Amino acid sequence: MKKLLYFFTFAFSLLIVFSCEPNRAENGDLLFGVGGNSGNGNTPTVSKKLKSFTVNDGTNVITYSFTYNSDGNLSKLISSDDSGNFEFFYDANKSINKISATQWDGSLTTTTNFAITYENGRFKEAKGNGSESDGTEFTHNFTAVYNNGKVSKITSKMVGIDSADPTVTYDLYTMVSDIAYSGNNLSTWKYTLMLPIVPLPTVEISAAFSDFDTHINPFRQLPEVFKIIAAHLEMDSFSVTGFSANNYGKIKIVTNSDSQTATYVYTYDADGYPTKAVAENLGTYTFQYQ
Repeated sequence: MKKLLYFFTFAFSLLIVFSCEPNRAENGDLLFGVGGNSGNGNTPTVSKKLKSFTVNDGTNVITYSFTYNSDGNLSKLISSDDSGNFEFFYDANKSINKISATQWDGSLTTTTNFAITYENGRFKEAKGNGSESDGTEFTHNFTAVYNNGKVSKITSKMVGIDSADPTVTYDLYTMVSDIAYSGNNLSTWKYTLMLPIVPLPTVEISAAFSDFDTHINPFRQLPEVFKIIAAHLEMDSFSVTGFSANNYGKIKIVTNSDSQTATYVYTYDADGYPTKAVAENLGTYTFQYQ
């Protein structure tokens, strides 16, 4: 029952955030990103990996730290508030075959272990088995559709498992992300949340991206399977915007009942990587590399 209540609250909070508080940006919400039309315009020739990036909205400061293994592949992603921590495991071919995700919402800790499968070298499915610190258990599975070699649709479904009879299950929600591109950059991202057993309308949020620069997108380097899973698991847009080669300068969000636009201005380091992004009333984002 706690899990059901959580998702009801989650869906309702999405409507509140995007309908009533257009200037609010917490925990890297859908308006998080980098962009603008300032900087030197150079294409980086030096390869760098993200070491950390920090979100400062004027009230809260959250830092995401990245750790890499001896092969240079991402092994851990840790958030300073423990809202979303990931550990990555690799097979003999150096492909991610397992992901462990741990989330803390201030009262409950949720752990989901995903088994990853591929087909013809592309992501096919992530099957997740999860539990909460109160004993609640569930499954959370992801699939993706490709178009012209790019991820164009992400679908995830969470199913609750009855604690008294594990053979009894119930649908909690289905999330769908429809992603479109213009060249090598995102043009639109439509997010849909459906809760079949809750009397709540389908939540729809659409984001339109524009004014891309010519600089490298630091989130582009993140593993594709992580970007697919984090798109729905964390609701942080940095994972989805990682499908773009460059950084967007403007984003327009349209919800069931409202719309808003944000513009980002950023600076670069000597190698052309963004080091800071600023959006009026939304905060400052800083990047460190290794």
